[in-house]
Amino acid sequence: MVTFLFGISMGEIIIVFLVILLLFGANKIPEFAKMLGKGMNEFRKATEDLKREFNENTNDLKDDLVEARKYINEQGQEIKEDIQRAGKEVKDDFEKTEKDFETKEHQGPEDVVGEIDETSRNVYGISHEGKRDEAGIKDENPNPDESTDDEETSSDKRDK
Repeated sequence: MVTFLFGISMGEIIIVFLVILLLFGANKIPEFAKMLGKGMNEFRKATEDLKREFNENTNDLKDDLVEARKYINEQGQEIKEDIQRAGKEVKDDFEKTEKDFETKEHQGPEDVVGEIDETSRNVYGISHEGKRDEAGIKDENPNPDESTDDEETSSDKRDK
């Protein structure tokens, strides 16, 4: 047996048509076919209308999604460029600092002595010559070039 729709065979379909013919008569069958055709036509129109409305309503959403995706891509590109620019600046600063460090590394201690500020000298006990006083005695005269005869020397102050 050959099955067609929903597991119904050709013999069963013929039996159903014969029962309908006996119940309603030959005159009513064309009316039923016409009504069935109209119903199927209305169903097809309704589904087409639903599809059309769905597509119309979703086109707005699709346009919004396309705009949102475009905006997000633009913002992402700007952020990427900002990060690359910042990274380049950091890299350039690092390389400059590294070169400055290498330059100072090759300088002798006498070159670095002039760059020590007065606070560092007082805190770490570094003299104007760049040497640290291990005993912790600070250089009382901040400027060795200026000597004052009126003031007592540091050795005189220690003796008192």
